Amino acid sequence: MHQTLISAKNQNKLPKITVYNRIDGPGSSLDLRLFQQAFWKLPDAHVVDKMIDEKDSSKSWSMHLPRTIGMSINIGTEIVASPIQEGKLGIESLDFGFSFTFNKDVIPPKTEYWLLKIMQAFNLNGVKFTIRNKFPELKSAGLGGSAALTTGVCLLANKLSGNKFSHQQLIGMASLVEEDLGVSLTGTQEQSCAIYGGVKDYIWFPWGIPGKDNLYGTSVRQELLKEEEYKELRQHVDVYFTAERHSSDVNAKWIAALKTTNGYLLHKQKCELAYKFREALRNKDWKLIRAPIEEYRQIRTQLCSYYMSDAHNELNRIVNEHNAVCFPMGGGGGSVLVYAENPDDLKRLRSVLSQKFRYLEFDFIPYGHKFENCEGF
Repeated sequence: MHQTLISAKNQNKLPKITVYNRIDGPGSSLDLRLFQQAFWKLPDAHVVDKMIDEKDSSKSWSMHLPRTIGMSINIGTEIVASPIQEGKLGIESLDFGFSFTFNKDVIPPKTEYWLLKIMQAFNLNGVKFTIRNKFPELKSAGLGGSAALTTGVCLLANKLSGNKFSHQQLIGMASLVEEDLGVSLTGTQEQSCAIYGGVKDYIWFPWGIPGKDNLYGTSVRQELLKEEEYKELRQHVDVYFTAERHSSDVNAKWIAALKTTNGYLLHKQKCELAYKFREALRNKDWKLIRAPIEEYRQIRTQLCSYYMSDAHNELNRIVNEHNAVCFPMGGGGGSVLVYAENPDDLKRLRSVLSQKFRYLEFDFIPYGHKFENCEGF
């Protein structure tokens, strides 16, 4: 593999992956490990056989199970593999300013080395990964940036080592490494979006689908909209960046609330709201999408008062004046979804909001990652 990489460098064809971010909404955070386990229960016996029935478009049996809707966008991160001295592994971020190189067999399990630990797990040798974000100033806050990056490293390392792991295993690996090494609290949502892409409903199965040989990161993945319908969805959705983020504290607060009776009951309501959101989206019922977004955001705010920062509250006030709703994504990250039933309201909002917040240009895409120059690996 090392010699192949040297040859690729000489031909100016270094292997590369671009891994894309996602937009979520109602259902966000239900992918966290503890939330999946807290709310999942085996459906009635007569439903079990229907779990993976592709003809069951409504998936009504899943109404009270944890789920997340992921919508892939063409904002992402490039990871390029290049050869370095044999016996070494390296990682460099051009945007975050870190660069580490170690002997491949001596990499401590520390937070800042989490990507190197993945490369080590694939037994790579003499390889350096270089990372570059499409919009480095955003840090992908609220768009699942760190999880997408981690999944991208798993995908590229897997490709270079001969595709030894399945997609489900890569989702589990990316999620577990990121959380267990203390990078961030994470579930399987962003990892799944980076693998599968598109506009999909992920119904989580923390212990695998009954009767199937699978485990962590398993989901029933239903395509809600086809690629030709993405332009219509885009007319109703904008994203703005507020430059404020409190993700780790917010997630910790939500988990603490889950362990109380009142907090548990509030969190539990989110499952049904997420189902209402997916059904409205699947049916393109633009009128019904607004309510679950607004109610989900209110529950999140009840569970953690500082989920809505001052910037989020100001943005929310403005969008309410223009018949729209907003939803700070991730754990209250800097990126905020703005939804309007009427596309004209959304257009009018742009001239107002773009004076105060960073408007993101994006399109929805049907894939979560893209390989280049990987044919020989």
